[in-house]
Amino acid sequence: MKNTVSKSNAQLPSMPGELRIARLCWVLVAALFVGFAANLFLLAARSTQPSSGPWFLASLLTAAGLAILWLAVRLWRSNLAARTQLTWLGLIAALPLFLRFGRYSILAGLVLIAVALMWTPASIKYFRALYPKKSRRK
Repeated sequence: MKNTVSKSNAQLPSMPGELRIARLCWVLVAALFVGFAANLFLLAARSTQPSSGPWFLASLLTAAGLAILWLAVRLWRSNLAARTQLTWLGLIAALPLFLRFGRYSILAGLVLIAVALMWTPASIKYFRALYPKKSRRK
């Protein structure tokens, strides 16, 4: 998607460091989601007892990883909708994973850190400068 901001490059605000770190965290999170899914696929394929649970969870983790990667690329282009969608997806995916306190809790912690970094005051100011509210006429 193209950025709909109609400002020249000289007028664009500089991206805050928190948002740069958040973008890298999201790419890492996507890789971890796909990595955990690959591990589950291998375990399910090698299992002697057939069960659909690991296959379903691995498919769900793969879909989440690919969606996060797609949204991270959009966030890389400073897309405001990508920030909102990553926030919702991150909270919906991370909170149940975090409450299980298993090996996925580290992944959930990284997701929550990435969400928090996207909503720091500097990041909010950056997106407000890129996407100002339109003046309302009465």
